[in-house]
Amino acid sequence: MEVSDRIKKLREENNITQQEMADKIGVSRAAIAKWETNKGLPDISNLIRISDIFNISLDELIKGNEDVKRKIISDSDSKKWHYLVIVYLISIIVYIGYFVYAHRIFMAGFLISTLFMMGFELRIFFKDRKR
Repeated sequence: MEVSDRIKKLREENNITQQEMADKIGVSRAAIAKWETNKGLPDISNLIRISDIFNISLDELIKGNEDVKRKIISDSDSKKWHYLVIVYLISIIVYIGYFVYAHRIFMAGFLISTLFMMGFELRIFFKDRKR
């Protein structure tokens, strides 16, 4: 049985509407509908909330579903990558700031490009985080 089928079955057995479940988890009703129709997968934090709502273990909820396991692994890997890139960009900004201060040279091109890269990375990071 797929995770989508398990979620729908558990919700219906407990006489909970999609909207009530969405309110308990903190997502939209459309997200619940996507999960139940297998058009999307909940992330690990939402899977934990679902297992808490229905008093089942996380293992029972996702057991046998390789797609969910792969999604959990890829989500954690991408978060690690984003954190590393953010730390790297912050260190570059600090280095450029120190260089400008110590040598009285204004490296506008480097600073602007670094700030642009950092803004782009932060945008991607927070966009991924909302899913």
